[in-house]
This record gives sequence, structure tokens and C-alpha cells, in this order.
Amino acid sequence: MDELMQVLFNDITDRLLGKYYSQTAYADRCAARDEIGRKLWEQLPPAQKAQLEELQRAYDYVQMAELEAMFLATFDQCKSLALSHSA
Repeated sequence: MDELMQVLFNDITDRLLGKYYSQTAYADRCAARDEIGRKLWEQLPPAQKAQLEELQRAYDYVQMAELEAMFLATFDQCKSLALSHSA
């Protein structure tokens, strides 16, 4: 993303996104994920805990890339809708 798009994206994720979580099952899904993760974490030896942390970071990077792609696609869609379609 260019600098302007990054600023807009950061504003949305920092200021607005949380307002929409209540309209989804986000909190419930996070709680379920965290419970599964906690149970798995408790069973792992140290070497595998490090590997699990690395895996989680990889998932986090993928999730952020997906959010950025969704933001860019949405921005393009809104821009398209704002254009006049009459000849």
C-alpha cells in the first residue's frame, strides 16, 4: 500500500474496526480460539511452544495481509460506486 492508503487503513483498524465487532461473532470466536490455544500450549514442551509461537506469527501476518487486501478491494469498490455510470 502507498502511504496514504496505509494511513487510511490504520485509521480504520485503530479507530473504527472495533465498533463493528459486535455485529459479528468476533468475540466468541476469539474466546474459542484462545481456549483451544491455551489447552494446546499447556501440553507442549518448550521447543514446540517456540514453534507454535512462530506459527501464530505467520497466521497473524496472513490475517493482516488479508485485512489489507479487503480494505483495498473495498476502497476500489466504493470509488467505483462513486463514479458516474451515465453517458
